[in-house]
Amino acid sequence: MHALLIALAFATASPTATVEAGTQLVFQGSFGAEKGSAADTEKQFKLSLLVAEVRPTGAAVYWALEEQGRGGWSWVHRFGHYQSGRSESEGQPTLLYERAEGTNEIELLSPLFFRDPPLAEGTQWKEDRFDHEVKGTGKVGDNSVWNLEVSNGYGLKRRMLIDQRSPLILSLKENVFIGQGEKHELRYELVSATKLDAAQSEAGIAAFDSLLALRNRLGIVPGTRDTKWNDERLAMLREQLPAVVSKISDGPLTTIARDAERDAKEQKNRAGAVELMRGKLVGNAAPRPELRQLNGQPFDWSQTDGKVTVLHFWEYRDTPLEEPYGQIAYLDFLFRNRPAEDVVVLGVCANQRLQDPETELKAILSAKKLVAFMNLSYPILADHAGGVRQFGDPRATGAKLPLFVVIGKDGKIVHYHVGTYEVNRDRGLEELEAIVKKAVGSPE
Repeated sequence: MHALLIALAFATASPTATVEAGTQLVFQGSFGAEKGSAADTEKQFKLSLLVAEVRPTGAAVYWALEEQGRGGWSWVHRFGHYQSGRSESEGQPTLLYERAEGTNEIELLSPLFFRDPPLAEGTQWKEDRFDHEVKGTGKVGDNSVWNLEVSNGYGLKRRMLIDQRSPLILSLKENVFIGQGEKHELRYELVSATKLDAAQSEAGIAAFDSLLALRNRLGIVPGTRDTKWNDERLAMLREQLPAVVSKISDGPLTTIARDAERDAKEQKNRAGAVELMRGKLVGNAAPRPELRQLNGQPFDWSQTDGKVTVLHFWEYRDTPLEEPYGQIAYLDFLFRNRPAEDVVVLGVCANQRLQDPETELKAILSAKKLVAFMNLSYPILADHAGGVRQFGDPRATGAKLPLFVVIGKDGKIVHYHVGTYEVNRDRGLEELEAIVKKAVGSPE
């Protein structure tokens, strides 16, 4: 009776479980902090699976993800393909969960659970430092289930209700610790299981394969948070996306297809807006907004007179320490290898917390910690007054920092670049280096 009550505490109803080729499974779930209100901390998600092939030891699975609240992946990272089995492979879905302290990737355990020998009441085993035990049985809807608990030395990690007739997890509850040991809870449960006919299954698989092939041609690595939409990628996306979308008429990819079309349009508009700002700035005298040193003293722009000046607008914070923080090391390399009488490199902390008296000090301390951690030799200035807007803040177009601006010896802007540069491990930021060389008048 105890096991049955545990089962019912997870889910009071569930569709009839089945796992065979051509089955479409839909799971609803949530992820949120133990402390704080659900409205402030919780993320909702829907995970859809299309089972392409089933073997005794595993299954080939396509997946699509929808997220609501606390951030989320771009459409290019919300679908994939993996092999589910005793040894899980790459390509499984993750949630993107944003907090003030940083962004975390939350792994979603595959809802398909294969094990040999099969589960039985009282079965126990140890795997990856975790103890597994079938605690009992129960019913979820019309499905008889195993109640499997996973724990370690710190306590219960995960509880799953697994269908006794198929390798399908009907519901899962997992304790997840992120940040400074902050406890969060991940839940999901099966809400629908549909057996597609042969034509529907083939069409679904073809749609997934087409979208995966497009992502591969774009050169986008799954799970990378910042996808750089350069001109080449955008041109390919606009050219090839319509044919891919035409293969998606229904099913779990419809939302992703709609988001892809909207993103392609927005990226085009964003690129146009950035180009417009570039056109207004390059060739004209550079503004000299009010900036301060990290010690609070005003910055004297006369220090840049007659020199080539590289401005790097970025948030300059130590936490969350996320890309593209690595590029500032290459910018520092450029600074160290240029005579001070020729080139000035200035990092500008464009952290919006600087403009709020209650968070200003935290932003300054965060920038100082980053400077110490990265051992930066070029000076960092604080943009308390929003001076980046005078240089065309890319965030106004929906783009992201960093922004690089190169000012020539005559005080006119010669280069405006939003985003990161390609990095050569031996020569650093070659594109920026070439711009600086030309502005200085150095021989190539």
